Amino acid sequence: MNLYKIAVYMLLALLGLGCSDDDNFTLPAITPEASGTFTDERDGFEYHWVRIGGKDWMMENSHYKIDDQTKCRFYVDYAHSGEGNPEDKFSEKYGFLYTRQGALEAVPEGWRLPSDEDWKGLEQALGMSRAEADELDWRGDVSGALMKQTDEGAMLGFQMAGYYTPYMIMATPGYRFIGTYGFYWTSTRDDSKEGEYYYYRKLYYDSSQVYRQSMEAEAEMLSVRFVRDVK
Repeated sequence: MNLYKIAVYMLLALLGLGCSDDDNFTLPAITPEASGTFTDERDGFEYHWVRIGGKDWMMENSHYKIDDQTKCRFYVDYAHSGEGNPEDKFSEKYGFLYTRQGALEAVPEGWRLPSDEDWKGLEQALGMSRAEADELDWRGDVSGALMKQTDEGAMLGFQMAGYYTPYMIMATPGYRFIGTYGFYWTSTRDDSKEGEYYYYRKLYYDSSQVYRQSMEAEAEMLSVRFVRDVK
């Protein structure tokens, strides 16, 4: 092998452009144990659900509208709808964003806002170890990718609906990250922190991991998925 070829291979290695294990990366085949539909009698919205890890998880974000903007909002893209007359272009697809209290009020009969343990159970059913599930920040190798599967595999279809903050950022309204990140409430308080901090999960469109951390209960408005025990 001449010096030129050696130099090329070394450059590829340094840049990470050579072949790697990621080139042969495949997700494990995990499919629902059962599936069905549920109609919320309050507004007639029909949800689909799948059974993963012995629990039923809704396939859509919560679509229940609470007429209180301090608890529930639709995502506003001011770049396309105008700040003076915002249009609701996204709730049909992504559902609504809620404070934690709003999320609790949105729960339909027979379902619940998932606890931190519910989430850990789902993550483990999708390949995460218990030790990883107990950690904070980004964890696991494939659970996040499986959560985003829609028409095949786990079919959970978790969505990247962004979030809303009541605080202005750089003099712009507080809607952030639609299509890029998904943020989801849990019902579990983080007792390691002083104050009303609750765990949440975050997914990124281009990551196969799942983020676990806690935030103040009313700090942001996040998406919600409901869960129930198998009947």
